[in-house]
Formats: sequence, C-alpha cells, structure tokens
Amino acid sequence: MVFCIKINAKNGEIIRKILLDNNLLNKSYKLKKEDGFLYIPLTTAEFNKSILKNQDISFEIFENALEKIDLEKKMSFKEYLLNNFKNEVENDLIAHAYDIIGDIVILQISNDIDPKLRIEIGETALRLIPSVKTVFRRESDVKGNFRVRDLEHLSGEKKTLTKYKENGYKLFVDVSKVYFSPRLGWERKRIMELVTPDDIVVDMFCGVGPYSIACKSAEKIYSIDINPDGIALLKENIKLNNLENKIIPILDDVRNVNVKGSRVIMNLPKYAHEFVDKALEIVADDGIIHYYMVGGDFDEGIELFSEKCEFEVIEKRIVKSYSPREYVFVIDFKILNKKVKNKN
Repeated sequence: MVFCIKINAKNGEIIRKILLDNNLLNKSYKLKKEDGFLYIPLTTAEFNKSILKNQDISFEIFENALEKIDLEKKMSFKEYLLNNFKNEVENDLIAHAYDIIGDIVILQISNDIDPKLRIEIGETALRLIPSVKTVFRRESDVKGNFRVRDLEHLSGEKKTLTKYKENGYKLFVDVSKVYFSPRLGWERKRIMELVTPDDIVVDMFCGVGPYSIACKSAEKIYSIDINPDGIALLKENIKLNNLENKIIPILDDVRNVNVKGSRVIMNLPKYAHEFVDKALEIVADDGIIHYYMVGGDFDEGIELFSEKCEFEVIEKRIVKSYSPREYVFVIDFKILNKKVKNKN
C-alpha cells in the first residue's frame, strides 16, 4: 500500500507536474487509472494541500495498492555496466558496446574477468536488452580461413542460429559458423543505394550474403565464399528474400573463379590487399571496386592501386574503428586502365 492522491483523470497531467516539481511524486510506483479517476503515488502522507491552492480541483488522499516499478528493468544495459564496472570499462576489460544479431547478443568481456562474474553480466544482459534470447561472449578474435571466432555461452537459450533484419531484407546468421557484423548495416545501405539495374556485381567474400542481398537491384550478383556454412546460409537467404533469379552462389576460393562484373565488393578488410590483382581481373572497364582495408589512413590502399592501375577515387570514408589507432576504411575506385604501370 502507498499513499496517493485521487483526482479526476482529465486533471492528471497538471497535478502530476505539480507533484514532480515539489518532489512529491513517488517514482517507485506506477500511476493507476480506474473509473475515470487517476491515482498518483506520493512520497509522503504529510501532503501539504496548499500547493494546490491555486487549482480548482477536488481530490482525496488515501492509501491504495499500486504496482511497483521494477527500476532495474528501466535501466539500460550500458548504464548497468557503467554504474557497476566503471574501472573495468575504462581499462578495456569490459566493453559497453556490444553486437545484437537478431535475438542474440555478443558481449566483449576480457578473459581476466572471473567466469562467475561473466555469467552474472550475461544474465543481466538477458534481462535488460529487449528481445534478446541468447547471450554470448567473444572468446577470441576472428581467425582462420572462414573468419569465425570462438564464443562463450553466458545466458539464455543455447543456440547460434538467428534471423537478422536490416535495410528491408532478412538474413539467417549462425554466429558460430560465419563472420557477420551488424555494425556494417549503414555501409551496406550505402552500397545498396549506389547499385544500378545495369550492374553485374561480384561479391568476392560474401559470407551469408548481406552485401549480395543489399545489391538486389542489380541485374546479376555473383556471390563467392570459401566457407561452406556461409554458402549454405546464403542459399537460404536467397530463398528468404526471393532472389533465386538474381544471385548465383559459388563455393570456392575467389582466385579460382572466372567471372566478370561492373561492381566488385572486396569486404575482407584485413586481407583484401592480397586479392587486388584478382579484383582487377574481374572488374570491367570503367567499373567500380569497393575496397575495404584496415589501417591508420587511406594512403596504403591508394598507393597499392597506384602500382597496379589507373583509377579515379569516387569516395573514401571511415567505416568503423578497428583498434585504438586503426580503422576499417573503404575506398571506391573507378578503374580507368587496368594495365600495370611501368615503375621505371
């Protein structure tokens, strides 16, 4: 039971603001509306009626059973981390940023944090992050030819497959079998808006197909990846988005594939420099290569292409941070002449 003020509901907002301004509104309880009346919780039974002397409003003060607000539920997970683990966040042992992929969330917590505490943080994430059913922790960086990372299950359902939505399309993603970053959604939207109906797109490292499906307005898309799990999910995503007549999935190392395209996507930032010759072999005259790279600035990528062809830089931008001193960059090259320059 809590002391509350009973008033006609039509006067509720006026009285609520007066109570709030006078520190008399009890924020631990919900307001209750019943039979045309509003019951507003008070912080004290010693209610000074004089604060309403200028309001021609009738009211009553008495105890009533109001629903208590779960204050923890109102707190965001980021607030929870900053409130309870400030030192750990400042020392990069716990990141307050996290990835939500469908109904799965992946946290960044150092191995130095006690396992029991990691589980406690995971259980709190499950409570505080809306629509999440499963919580994992990144246990390793991306590794191997298939670009996957080890994950530690912290809370919720023990599943790795989820359905993710962005930019008007849907994707099946298995977070344990393929690389996928929801943080690239805006970059995929940018590419989607550049693609024309005349484009032949070659997605050199397609994964489950987020870039390929973002390019759905193109005439044709070749989607290539060496990861069989990625291609299997891509095929499901092609069906999911009704693109059977547009996207051609290819399970192979792109260096073994003979295709041509007017727009080439090189979304393999750490290793794309090893595939520039293949991209130049694929791209048509005056075609576009979207080159993704990791570094401190754009110069390394521009110098690399300068050694191999003549080009025009259409756009260059930072995609996201990669480490304290490095970023993922994208440079959009229009290829004017694919002949290798004479260095002498």
